[in-house]
Amino acid sequence: MQSVKIYPAELGVSGWLETSTYKNHQFNHEDEILDEYDYVVVGAGYGGLGAATRLKELYPNAKIAVFEALRIGSNDSGKNAGFLIDVPHKFGDDVLTPEDEKWTVRLNVFAINKMREAVKANKLDVDWSEHGKYLAAREKRFWKILDHDREILDRMNMKYDDFDHRQLAERLGTGYYSRAIFNPGSVLINPAEVVRALFTTLGPNVHIFEKTPVMQIAGSETNPVVILLNGKKVRCRAAIVTTGPFLQELGLSDHRFCPIISYGALSRQLSAEEMEDFRGIEPWGVTAANSAGTTVRFTKDNRLFVRNGLLYGTYYTCSPEQIRHSQKLLRKAFDNRFPDHSHVNFEYVWGGMIHLTMNSKPVFGRRGNVFFAGVGEGAGIAKVYTMGHFLAEWANGIESEELSYMQNDEKPSWLPPEPICTLGATVRLIYEGFNAQGEV
Repeated sequence: MQSVKIYPAELGVSGWLETSTYKNHQFNHEDEILDEYDYVVVGAGYGGLGAATRLKELYPNAKIAVFEALRIGSNDSGKNAGFLIDVPHKFGDDVLTPEDEKWTVRLNVFAINKMREAVKANKLDVDWSEHGKYLAAREKRFWKILDHDREILDRMNMKYDDFDHRQLAERLGTGYYSRAIFNPGSVLINPAEVVRALFTTLGPNVHIFEKTPVMQIAGSETNPVVILLNGKKVRCRAAIVTTGPFLQELGLSDHRFCPIISYGALSRQLSAEEMEDFRGIEPWGVTAANSAGTTVRFTKDNRLFVRNGLLYGTYYTCSPEQIRHSQKLLRKAFDNRFPDHSHVNFEYVWGGMIHLTMNSKPVFGRRGNVFFAGVGEGAGIAKVYTMGHFLAEWANGIESEELSYMQNDEKPSWLPPEPICTLGATVRLIYEGFNAQGEV
């Protein structure tokens, strides 16, 4: 397979990681890397977590290595908005059949339950809030999206509430939104903290290496050799790779991913006086009815988070100047929703990648004893966790309905070559941002 030419990079300073109680946990040192493992997991996001956890469950005495190019929690899995979603943002997307909708909920709930059990069993001190999510609109022209969401939820007999402007103001502490659909089954988390904390629970037979990029996966199909950027070669029975768009860099996927850069900002903690406007209000999370709109959260530690801005990431990255420029739109969204708190500064601002494909379908496959997956839509924490879990089972010949569904799911659409892809995506993103207007 080919050698990696573009590696993940930290885009700004992630507030989720910097405020995590597990920020300073020390994983294994590079000197501890063995020449051979039973299994190697490439990528320590939620997909890698699902794979490593399942391998540990199946074979407690197996030697397992996990390699992450950056600090765990500083890559895309730890930089998103922190929604563990049972019902996705775009539940009524045209690409989803009724069968897909049922499987989406079933697999997302499976992932949430697995992580919840691990958090409780290990008594982890993490930001894990069982407070659901809101799919909200400010402009009435986007109510049709909420109505369509309701139709599907009714058809599937899923619980929800439909809140108006007054009810939302009481529940959120902002009068910005006119209407929202509330789904109680979603969980709000600090995504960097949770993924990092869960990796600490895997035990001494799972060696976890941060800042250890993989350069190539070589060897034969039946005997993979993972070659690290530091020159170390690691043999294994099977490799599981959950690196999203970077699957393309490793030669495991062709031109399927449409990497979108978005930007997040986390405020400083609100003072006791500022918290008066949120008295009695539980942590909450809002996703916008329009996909180009702003995501907003009020966190367990009394901070406000906003995420918006869309840039096509041709090389999976953005510049420091683009992160600085993003603050203008982030600030506008914050001030519009919280005008009485416009003096509250952003303590952290960063960029992160959304791993999209053209038809929102994931990459899920194998080449010999190399098994790989990458999520294809923007609500992917739970989904990529399940893909990692069932890749581990696939690597060990374990059959199931879930694995069969993933293996036979529709494949992601092919993208046109550059520069056509970047030009087309950029024009589309500009249009989507303009059309969203008040939702941003």
